[in-house]
Amino acid sequence: MIKITQTLKNWLEPNNQALQEAIEKTVSEGLFSKQDIQHQLSVLRGNVENGEIQKWANRAGLTDQKNAKGKKVLCLHAGNLPLVGFQTALGVILSGADYYGKLSRKDPYLLGSFLREIEQIGIEQEIQYTTDLHDFQNLNADHIVFAGSEASVPQVEQEVKKLGAAKEKAEYLIRTAKFSIAYLEDWNEEVKNDLVESMLRYGGKGCRSVAVVVATFTLDEVKEELSSAIQKFWKDNPQQQKPAPELKYQFAYNEGIQRNQLWLEDFLIQETDELPETDFTVNCVKGDEAKVRELKAQFGTKVQSVYTTETEISGLETEELAKAQSPPLWWKPDGVDVVEDISSTIS
Repeated sequence: MIKITQTLKNWLEPNNQALQEAIEKTVSEGLFSKQDIQHQLSVLRGNVENGEIQKWANRAGLTDQKNAKGKKVLCLHAGNLPLVGFQTALGVILSGADYYGKLSRKDPYLLGSFLREIEQIGIEQEIQYTTDLHDFQNLNADHIVFAGSEASVPQVEQEVKKLGAAKEKAEYLIRTAKFSIAYLEDWNEEVKNDLVESMLRYGGKGCRSVAVVVATFTLDEVKEELSSAIQKFWKDNPQQQKPAPELKYQFAYNEGIQRNQLWLEDFLIQETDELPETDFTVNCVKGDEAKVRELKAQFGTKVQSVYTTETEISGLETEELAKAQSPPLWWKPDGVDVVEDISSTIS
């Protein structure tokens, strides 16, 4: 673990030429903005400085008797955010398992540069990665970790089986959460900025990104301030991705039914408690804790996290809104810790 921690520290150094080349390639090909990449790297640097690698291992209960040594774990990484697969890759490596990673073609350089450095430190684990799943033909992996849409799960499982990339009785960890919910009781400068960051960072593409807001006040009460804060965020963090045409159709539909909304050309906030289905859209509704519980139950596994500013919501696990886009290393996508999931007690 000491080797892994030191390697991660070295990789995150601003003067690491390999990392800088990966950043430049990613930006030059229009995959992600430099601001979003630097934000993600800054969060990881904070995680490492806080000693979170060791804390994660302790929380997952890793010991000489409980680990994943000898297991082959095949990770099929998503590419919707910069370094979105990093936590899974690091968790598998920490567990002692052999790591086989199918990197997304939408984000091949950043994670790849870290894995190359891990390969060079001489740990007793296999580290293999590629952007082509066919390279893992006849791998016979013990465990598959997959992040993507629910609709793609059957197709992925079929392809993995056809290639012999997993054992017949391999265990699957499927991650499909789509968005998060924020509950606001107060409105001040700090809350406003935390909300904007949670909605707009990475273009709102992550499962930790807020797409539903329940507040004790209406959209009209904060519309002007919220609009100004969003415009400032975009000025400081230019967007890489352009919204799809359906966003304008949704705006026109809202106009037709006289639904209250905040229209910002490339982003839409609308008053409704419906399931958010259009990218670059946030749904908001006036309500209390009961409304949050209702929506969490209604949306089910599509919800990753529920954020609050200070209040705890009875019956729900919540996180700080300020940490929405800067979680600890051990946060649980879809409520599952990858280290715990793939580790087992050796009898």
